[in-house]
Amino acid sequence: MSRAQTRAVALCLVINLVDGFDLLVTSFVGPSITREWHLSPSGVGVLLSGGLAGMAIGGLFLAPLADRVGRRTLTLACLALASLGMLAAAVSQDFGQLLACRVVTGAAVGAMAASLPVLTSEYANHRRRGLVVALVTTGYGLGSFVAGIASSLLLGSYGWRSVFVFGSVLTAVLFAAGLRYLPESMDYLVARRPRHALDKLNRILASMGRAPEAELPAARSVSAARKVVFESLFRGGNAVRTVLVWTAFIAAQLMFYFASSWTPSLLLKAGMSNQQGISGGVLFSLGGITGAILLGLLVSRAGPRRLTAAYFGLGALALVLFSISLGTLATALVAAVLVGLFLNGAVSGINVLIPSLYPAESRATALGLAVAVSRLGAVLAPLIAGFLLEAGWVPGSMFRVFAIPGVLGAAAVLLLARFGHPSSDSVPRPETVGSEVAGA
Repeated sequence: MSRAQTRAVALCLVINLVDGFDLLVTSFVGPSITREWHLSPSGVGVLLSGGLAGMAIGGLFLAPLADRVGRRTLTLACLALASLGMLAAAVSQDFGQLLACRVVTGAAVGAMAASLPVLTSEYANHRRRGLVVALVTTGYGLGSFVAGIASSLLLGSYGWRSVFVFGSVLTAVLFAAGLRYLPESMDYLVARRPRHALDKLNRILASMGRAPEAELPAARSVSAARKVVFESLFRGGNAVRTVLVWTAFIAAQLMFYFASSWTPSLLLKAGMSNQQGISGGVLFSLGGITGAILLGLLVSRAGPRRLTAAYFGLGALALVLFSISLGTLATALVAAVLVGLFLNGAVSGINVLIPSLYPAESRATALGLAVAVSRLGAVLAPLIAGFLLEAGWVPGSMFRVFAIPGVLGAAAVLLLARFGHPSSDSVPRPETVGSEVAGA
């Protein structure tokens, strides 16, 4: 990889980390906000779901703009929006204002979540593309880890608002770096042909040490094929496969976002100090990072289906272990690492598994649709937990309840083995110019 490619990939990874910070920071400052504003458990659940609901909105309504204005332009606009959303959250005066800020920030993160993996994959070469994609999945975990560390350092002396200010400044710095170093998608330049597209493409190629193009390559029209590809996901064996994938993905998101959103607050509810609750959240994030990397190392040996099913089952057991260890700090913190490891590994496993379940022409559509549907689990998890807590449930019981989706997810993944190989509808597969150039 050239220096320009390495820089583009590294910048995408760091932006993804900051997105994770912005999205999950409320998990760590939530207890402090609850005490200051006297929020009910259901109100806390709504607040924790605000960023996740915004992420779903951004993925559905803002992300498609990348095909019109360019992935670089959309990413920069969303970085600016996220920075402003974090700053506005820091000066919010009531629950409604803070919730609106979290939805706006989540929408910006959701739009970037669709653009960054594409840019990353486009600028990575073939040999390192798998590693880079695996690293992308650790971005939110790393961001959550940084959010926990920042909260631990800032909350005691400066209050919860300072953590949002820190996130706003961090995001603004990434905006400035992106303005200078983030390249545009080569696929976008060829497909949409904006003004001076050829000059922009040749500047990118020159930075990568490639020969310039005399004219833009012929753009491939895939709009007609997309409709056929979408319909192919719901025909024959693909229909059952799609339902099982969605079930597993929703289950994975329910478990992961319950634990990532509520762990610090539930540890506090179980009698631990605010600092110990934050430590539990940090260790959960650290376990999540480890889980994604470990899955990437093991998947070629164990196979994605069996490994993902094992992650689901072990994740459910880890949640049960967590539920019975809340009275002992050391055991609870060890359990937090295991919960993060297996739950994030299950989410990563679904992402790795989907490409092997569908024909080549349907894979991108299948993954995008599955991610969109799985947001339902991400949004519902904090809400359900908040209402259960308000209804009088104790933290241990809640962890055991959210272990049930792990059993359902493992069963759905194992059932995928009964439906043979993916069926193809012979849709022409659109190759991307960017991937061809970067991977040459």
